[in-house]
Amino acid sequence: MSNGLNINAIEQYASGFTTLVLTEAYGGKNIISGADLLKITPVRQVNLGILNRLFETWKGNAMAFRSPYFDFENEEVQAALSTFMNTVSQHIAVKRADLEPLLKASTIEAVELLLYPAKYFKEKISVCGEDGFDAGAAEQLYKYTHIHKGIAEKLKTNLLDSGKSNVRIAEALNWLDEALPESDEQETLDGYISQFNEIRPLRIDELLGAHPSAAIQAPMEEPSPSAQKAGSFFDSALNDIETSNGFPQPVKAERSVAVLSEIVSKSTQVERESLNNRFKVDLPKPSQENSYGSVPVRVETIAGSIPLGQRFMFVNQLFNKNSEHFDKAIYELDTVKSFEEAKDLIWHRYASKYAWDVNGEAVGALLAIVKRKFQ
Repeated sequence: MSNGLNINAIEQYASGFTTLVLTEAYGGKNIISGADLLKITPVRQVNLGILNRLFETWKGNAMAFRSPYFDFENEEVQAALSTFMNTVSQHIAVKRADLEPLLKASTIEAVELLLYPAKYFKEKISVCGEDGFDAGAAEQLYKYTHIHKGIAEKLKTNLLDSGKSNVRIAEALNWLDEALPESDEQETLDGYISQFNEIRPLRIDELLGAHPSAAIQAPMEEPSPSAQKAGSFFDSALNDIETSNGFPQPVKAERSVAVLSEIVSKSTQVERESLNNRFKVDLPKPSQENSYGSVPVRVETIAGSIPLGQRFMFVNQLFNKNSEHFDKAIYELDTVKSFEEAKDLIWHRYASKYAWDVNGEAVGALLAIVKRKFQ
């Protein structure tokens, strides 16, 4: 437990969230592009976190390219290197194994920012180097923060108003302490929670410690996005993921346990309708044996043909919310030679073990997908 947060619970949540997102995102392909990353999850803060990590790697690669044997301060060399790095940034191609740690870390960070903004901002400020909190750090913090963005804007404004190019970390942390309780406006959390819920239920009561009201106390204002332009993917990408598609806006609210209790109540009532709206699928009606899966398209693997929305339904309704049991069962079904063998596994192993409602919609949907492999 740290700063009112259950770190272990957050990490477990992020692991499950990451697995669900990657299963859907990669499907039948080996890599995904920068454009895919802009919308890889419905949570903009998570997507920004991934871009931020890629941006840091991109900058690090540019620095590593330098050599003591050549003049990298030469204007022609600098121009060529800038063009090269910007071109590289426009051709992002990430494999699943490489994206997984970035996505998990970004999810953990986004959840912590949502629930305990002081922790997020203190860590961002504290990692500034010898130059302290400077204009570059302030701008990057502003660009890559969506939830509680008003705090990032306040820090940036304070630095600008100070007339200094940089300040010591201690001074920036003092600005943060002033910014956290300054306003009586607080960003609505339930809108963000519903975005997480589209992938995996975010149960706030399991993630917070003993004093939840102390964790969520940041003032919020949603400033206009930066209009700066640059030649790299990272600058243009920030303009491509605006808040026009249902991202919550700040509203006035009391900072109290009552507010949190209402949010917790809403978060525990995960609406399956919102999930199905995002991953719309037409489920077959299991009226009789030969009606399962009257779908004309054959699939190569069962695992690769299950949309994220259905996976969520199968894990929760058929496998007692255990994704590992689900993955093992699907792997076993993919190894059998016929639909009859698959049905035998389903009826005599899984249905009895997990006490399925054999006439239920979820069972019918699973049978429909399995049959598509053998038709």
